[in-house]
Amino acid sequence: MRKFSKRMGLFAGAAATAFVSTLITPTSASAAPDAWQCTPGAFCVYTGDNGTGSVCAWTGDDPDWTSGSSACSWARGTRVQSAFNNGLSGSPVAAYTATSFNGTRAFCLVKGRKINFSGVGTYLRSHTWKC
Repeated sequence: MRKFSKRMGLFAGAAATAFVSTLITPTSASAAPDAWQCTPGAFCVYTGDNGTGSVCAWTGDDPDWTSGSSACSWARGTRVQSAFNNGLSGSPVAAYTATSFNGTRAFCLVKGRKINFSGVGTYLRSHTWKC
């Protein structure tokens, strides 16, 4: 009986140690989605700084972000906070504050470049793959 009690005591001690280790071992938090995700060949705009938040992407010119088959669902009421030219052709992208490439040209972004509007953002309505 004594051997059995000793074994049970050792087993219980090991189990308690494992349980306590599990409680005090830090767990890794689930990773946030990667920033600046943009389909290769596309021009992408984001609702958040540093390529975060909701994204809209285009591979060609779009004279009106708020209508048509390539409309950006949030562009009408949400400011663009960041943008990324992930194009393959090497062409720069110019974005405008009005439809049909009118209004103020907000930027001319060369291939591979990213831009942040530092929390201020700007309403954009069109873009073209030339500056």
